[in-house]
Amino acid sequence: MKTKAYSNGEITILWKPEKCIHTGICVNTLPKVYNPKSKPWITPENATSKELIDQVEKCPSGALSIKEMQGNVKIEREDNGKKGRYVIYYNEEFAGEMTFTWAGKTKFIIDHTGVEDKFSGKGLGKKLVMKSVDFARENNVKIIPLCPFGYFGVMVPPVSVKQCHFERYCNYIKN
Repeated sequence: MKTKAYSNGEITILWKPEKCIHTGICVNTLPKVYNPKSKPWITPENATSKELIDQVEKCPSGALSIKEMQGNVKIEREDNGKKGRYVIYYNEEFAGEMTFTWAGKTKFIIDHTGVEDKFSGKGLGKKLVMKSVDFARENNVKIIPLCPFGYFGVMVPPVSVKQCHFERYCNYIKN
């Protein structure tokens, strides 16, 4: 299947023309980005990355998707044996952190995940939590996700949005 790519420098919108059912949701949501009468018809530099991600999630056919540019992200782990954190950098700039506290030698508690406002919508919070999951698997330790993002956003997807009091983190659930 043919795929076309359009980038704003942070993320890339992938479009599969054969999959598109032409509902017009993209054009109606972000007319400065999607203009079928222009070449190229998608100009992602006319919106923020968060706006683009939010709009692409509404595509009913799946013809639009997002490919994040991975080369710009770096995650570092700090741990003093009692407390620690994962720090994420985007283009070498501090973008957020996920903090944890050890509860014995075989488990740790994720107690906070935060991403700076200017980096929201890039999936950086999830990357932080998933980095801790990778660490837990590699070291055979357990995670207690006390932080709402760690619990509802990544670790244990609830059955419905009604069960998730932090709806902001449950956007992937379809009711």
